[in-house]
Order: sequence, then structure tokens, then C-alpha cells
Amino acid sequence: MVNLQLRGKDVAAYVLIVVLACSLFYCAWANYTEQECVTNQDAVFQLAPFNTFTLGQYEGFMSYGELAKYGDFGIGTFEGLDGEMLAFDGVFYQIPSNGTPRVADDSQLTPYAVVTFFKPSESFTVSGLTYSQLQKYLDTQLDVDSDVIYAVKVSGIFDWAYTRSPQKQSLPYPELTEALKTQSVFNLTSFSGTSVGFWFPPSMDGVDYAGYHMHLITDDFTGGGHVSDCLINSAIIEIEEIHHYSLLLP
Repeated sequence: MVNLQLRGKDVAAYVLIVVLACSLFYCAWANYTEQECVTNQDAVFQLAPFNTFTLGQYEGFMSYGELAKYGDFGIGTFEGLDGEMLAFDGVFYQIPSNGTPRVADDSQLTPYAVVTFFKPSESFTVSGLTYSQLQKYLDTQLDVDSDVIYAVKVSGIFDWAYTRSPQKQSLPYPELTEALKTQSVFNLTSFSGTSVGFWFPPSMDGVDYAGYHMHLITDDFTGGGHVSDCLINSAIIEIEEIHHYSLLLP
């Protein structure tokens, strides 16, 4: 019997090696090339489990230049919990705590992100819906009793929206519930904008946020953030159903 005495970092490295070995085995079995396996365009790619991130793991370990290889659409944050991120049409945006969006630099790091190459398979038009009403409506359109993941994009005119963005945190990093006590809250009125995000099934709760998680940016790039509530005047909703998922552990 072999006696293995591994320290914390050694265990993490060992687990990562096993995960990578299994991934490479699967790629070979599925006859994927290395590049196809790394950038599977039919998959959701997630950086760090959500529960790990919320415990205060805000140290970035992948650049946005590298993250772009895994998707052109998604949500996340920045090192130190420095604001909210959303991406669509291949552009990554940062909405810091001052509320003014900017294009993210390729060298910036992220501790948590969820991205995919967005290829919507269906779309429909809605009007006069609050955020909770939108979620209930989407529940009737999606197969929410299944274990699939949905990417969601909402583009249109909003009467108003309540959004938020966290303040950049300093070491030692607090847990997310504590960090959000100092978040900035914004009241946006009468604007056109785009909201992007995902629906994860209850079976994946903790791995990521179960349910709808949406970020928003105005078309004139003057505001945005994590969506807390809104009233949609009229909008087009685009949906992609996704059956493949990859998770990279920090």
C-alpha cells in the first residue's frame, strides 16, 4: 500500500492533473483535436465553482485575452471583485462600482466567469414585463425541469432597471455576502440596452448560481451592472440551449 502525504497545494495540483488527464482521454475518445477540445463552441465554459468564489476567492487566475478563446458571450467579474463583467458579440465589458462601463483590457484577470460562443436557436418578443415576470415567462418557454443550461440575451427598450456593482475588495478578501454590503446600486431609467446571462438547473446549484443570473449594459455605454429588477418596455429575447459544460478549477 502506498502512503501519500500531500499538502493542500499538492492535492490541488494532483486533482488538476487527474481532471486534465480525464479530459484528454475524453478528447481522444471523442476524436477531438486538442484545439477543438479546449474551445468547444457548443459548451459553457466556467472559471471556478460559484461556491468557491463566494467564499472570497477573488484572486484572478485567467486573463480576459485567454478567456476569449472559450466564449464571446457571458458574465463574470474581475480580480478583487472589481465590478461586474458582461460580454456579447465578442466584446468584454467591465462595469466598475462607479457605474460607467468600459471595454475590458486583455491583460485584466478574472477569478470567476461563465462564457460560451452564443448561437441562439430561438427568439421571441416580449413587452411590459418586470424581471420576475420575465423569469416566469421564460420558465414557460424553456425546459426548466431538465438539466440543460440556457444562455439568454435580452435586447430592447427598458422603462427602468435597478442594477448593482461591487466595490473592489482588498486582502484578506471577505465572503461575497459581506463584500456586497458596500456595493453601488444604480437606478437606470428610459434606455435601450442589452442584458445577457444564463439559467442553470437546480441540480448544479453551488457549482454555479441556480436559476437566472443576468448582467446589463445600456446601448450608450453609460450604465449597467448585475440586474436586480427591471421593467421591459419591449425587447427581443434570444435563447440557446446548451448540453455541454466545462469547469476549470483555480
